Amino acid sequence: MNNLSGKIKLYISLGIVFSIILVSFSIIFYGVYQVYYDPASLFRHDFGSGGDIEEYFDERVVNVAVMGLHNRREDNTFGEVYFVDTILITSVNFDRDSVTMLAVPRDSYVEIAHAGDKDRIRQSYSYGFDAAEEEGLDEQHAEGMRYAVDTIGGLWDEIELHYYIAMDIQGLEQLVNSLGGVYYNVERDMIGPTPRESLEAGPQMLDGRGYLTYLTYREEDARDDLNRMERQKSLLLATFDYFQEMGLFRYVIPTYAAYREHVRTDLNFNQVTALTLFAGERLEADAIYDYSLQGEYFTRDDDDTYYLALDESSKQDLVEKLINPNGR
Repeated sequence: MNNLSGKIKLYISLGIVFSIILVSFSIIFYGVYQVYYDPASLFRHDFGSGGDIEEYFDERVVNVAVMGLHNRREDNTFGEVYFVDTILITSVNFDRDSVTMLAVPRDSYVEIAHAGDKDRIRQSYSYGFDAAEEEGLDEQHAEGMRYAVDTIGGLWDEIELHYYIAMDIQGLEQLVNSLGGVYYNVERDMIGPTPRESLEAGPQMLDGRGYLTYLTYREEDARDDLNRMERQKSLLLATFDYFQEMGLFRYVIPTYAAYREHVRTDLNFNQVTALTLFAGERLEADAIYDYSLQGEYFTRDDDDTYYLALDESSKQDLVEKLINPNGR
């Protein structure tokens, strides 16, 4: 009887171990399935507040605010207050396998969320950082991101931002270097303050420093932001083409994991992986639609800084572009 009892115990133990292994593999398999074959399932939202475009959001669309952060005083990692130098509202449509990018000029004169003041949108991060510092809060960078994301989200009542991702320029430089650079045809000579911050015209392999030089280059005219924004989008689209052609998207995730200290995001690792695989395997270049906010520059009486007054009719037209980017 004792011998039989021992066998029963053994079978029970083996059954428990097998069940644990089966459940573990099921969880892993389901996670892999989601990332590769059903990425939209990783982004669950109640889209009931979508307003006039509620039906559009039923198509499993995810809006992500993408930001490039720049500290002109020191290129360290979230160690000081940052300017928001690049702003894209990226709308990923998993049903149509398309992406729509709305570029927001950094000089846009807007209401800064939580601050009760109007300023250039590039300053939104610093408003939050400074407010937290004045109040003695430890999470100055978290407040900076909150102010920036909420300011961007406040540009349209009809568009809900579901997630955000921001990278500082040091992290971007290292990321580009880790992936071997990006091949790009620089349209014309770009003369910076030093040879290291300059580029010659022509096709060339841009390393991390060259990539940043192109992204951040600005003419002497302080009103050059709109042209600069178009150059940035041109390089980003060329980067997408180059990464697909060379099969580099497969290396983005391990590289991203290595430089996560340079990134602020509320996307989890599986979501970042799913978006990267979506870009590398399901997205075609002709399914990327890019638009930019427009406006007119002006100065205020109390300073010589140029601000961009956004064209309100253009802003509303872009809502329709987001809903139906290719006219379908």
